[in-house]
Amino acid sequence: MRSWSTVLLAVLATSATVFGHDADPEMKMTTPQIIMRWGYPAMIYDVTTEDGYILELHRIPYGKTNVTWPNGKKPVIFMQHGLECASDNWVVNLPSESAAFLFADAGYDVWLGNFRGNTYGMKHKTLKPSHSAFWDWSWDEMQEYDLPAMIEKALQVSGQDSLYYMGHSQGTLTMFSRLSNDKVGWGNKIKKFFALAPVGSVKHIKGALKFFADYFSLEFDGWFDVFGSGEFLPNNWIMKLVSESVCAGLQVEADVCDDVMFLIAGPESNQVNATRVPIYVAHTPAGTSTQNIVHWIQMVRHGGTPYYDYGEKGNKKHYGQGNVPSYDFTNVNRPVYLYWGDSDWLADPTDVTDFLLTHLNPATIVQNNKLIDYNHLDFIWGLRAPKDIYEPIIEIIRKDVLNIS
Repeated sequence: MRSWSTVLLAVLATSATVFGHDADPEMKMTTPQIIMRWGYPAMIYDVTTEDGYILELHRIPYGKTNVTWPNGKKPVIFMQHGLECASDNWVVNLPSESAAFLFADAGYDVWLGNFRGNTYGMKHKTLKPSHSAFWDWSWDEMQEYDLPAMIEKALQVSGQDSLYYMGHSQGTLTMFSRLSNDKVGWGNKIKKFFALAPVGSVKHIKGALKFFADYFSLEFDGWFDVFGSGEFLPNNWIMKLVSESVCAGLQVEADVCDDVMFLIAGPESNQVNATRVPIYVAHTPAGTSTQNIVHWIQMVRHGGTPYYDYGEKGNKKHYGQGNVPSYDFTNVNRPVYLYWGDSDWLADPTDVTDFLLTHLNPATIVQNNKLIDYNHLDFIWGLRAPKDIYEPIIEIIRKDVLNIS
């Protein structure tokens, strides 16, 4: 199996030869700058959530082709990144390999979301990132506040009343959770939900989050000392332990094993674009809160999809009961297309088969696609993803818009 680190070392050596002291310029570019570098239009929108976070959305309104639609309006595809990631996930491969560019060239209005606490979600109406209160949230708040605000903005600007949603990793967990709590018909804004590396239960997870769940006892109350008081910035000693544990026995060098994103998602791939690996590493981890990471660790122990556990006293304050409640995925009622891999550390295949496929209403699962030799990051960066995932989704949406069976 080809390791990210082996490729990375080779690429860095080549870069030094070709560029001298300068690395690939995309390593320091923002998502809009990367989009424009390849000759595509990039638009930026700010949206404020109900609880005051100001999130930056990125949009590619059209591509390099002249695709027309019957009603004159381009279908909206909204792409939502995963844990410790950002909107750049969808554009950091070459245009022929990146989801955002492929959808734009297929005639779609492409919107790229950003969750609070990442590179493009570091603003608030009254709080600053230096305030610990700025980081008092987990993916509970992402599903409750971030998704509705971002999707409403995309619909408002585009003049549409519904859109197509493609999420990866945490971007699927939050949408499943949002739809499971839908009591007012909000889900009607989602025409179809394409879930890449879908997450419900993470009971069988591998990697850094599994290590944290196993290493610390249930009574451990020093998470914020070890991981950071607000933003997730783990101490060097704990990351050294994680690196040694997670990378043991793998053909992986320190370059990738020092990156928390790869320690969480898995450091090896058989379909990586070697020239782009330094760019991936430069843009991840994109940032999240310690509370969010603790929520994921709680999920590992719980085996299901619980809300954040504040402890008995805190739970009574937040939920009106001592025990933490859980999201009920049987309530999801939008068409779901699953794309999951056999080598995924975070969206483990056992969790997909034993939890997602047994908790989602079978009537909502339109497609259940198991992909061979896919790790967690291959769904956004793998060289086979365009043929296996993006192009089929583009065609599914095209037929839906044109009412072709």
